[in-house]
Amino acid sequence: MQKSSKSLENFIILLFVIFLSSSNAFSKDNNDPNIKFLEKKLKKIIPAYKFDLIKKSPVENIYEVVYGDAIIYVTSDAKFIFEGGNLQKIIKEKNEYFFKNITEVSLSSVRKKILDQIPDSKLFVYGDGTKYINVVTDINCPYCRKFHNDIHIYEKKGIKVRYFVMASKPRLKEKIVSAWCASDRNKAFTLLKLEKKINKKACNNPIDEHQQLIKRIGVSSTPTIFLNDGTLILGYKSPDEIIRKLEN
Repeated sequence: MQKSSKSLENFIILLFVIFLSSSNAFSKDNNDPNIKFLEKKLKKIIPAYKFDLIKKSPVENIYEVVYGDAIIYVTSDAKFIFEGGNLQKIIKEKNEYFFKNITEVSLSSVRKKILDQIPDSKLFVYGDGTKYINVVTDINCPYCRKFHNDIHIYEKKGIKVRYFVMASKPRLKEKIVSAWCASDRNKAFTLLKLEKKINKKACNNPIDEHQQLIKRIGVSSTPTIFLNDGTLILGYKSPDEIIRKLEN
């Protein structure tokens, strides 16, 4: 009986230790002043997140932050966060925090250089102007058709639309080449967007170059829109939204 009582006592002590450990789960090392600092700072920066653990990472001045089944990394001064493969700068303005995606800024510059390598003469181009957008499109994509229905709005605003056309199947490529080789290229391409038939034609064309560039920049869905600075916009967006982003 005494042995049983002793075992129960040990079990209760063990539970108490576990409780104390779990209650301090947010900070793995209570003696690390950076962890205490990050606890308070992150609660202000991302109040919607409930963090479970903060600990040192193998990289100096980088801390691992666990919340649920996800992990982010933050610098010890709480000025930068690494999340989803992106480096984001934490910026405070008027007591509010927001993130600037540093990785995306760099990628935008890279994309711009790649996209600008292809001249207008090798693309389906609608409108004219110093401001322009590059659009990866597909003649069978419903939201690409919706975007194309807005072309007149961009033209009226003096914004040029440069189309890179995805041709995932030989039959689609044949139709796109036929549009390219037509006497009125843009009219033929618009007819394809409207699911109309056009005359079959063949000529020298840049459609393979379109495919190579689309693959190079990693686009797999349409429409994908790039502003003239290379900023990526996924999916259909209204002309007002696109134009507003161009003007900012």
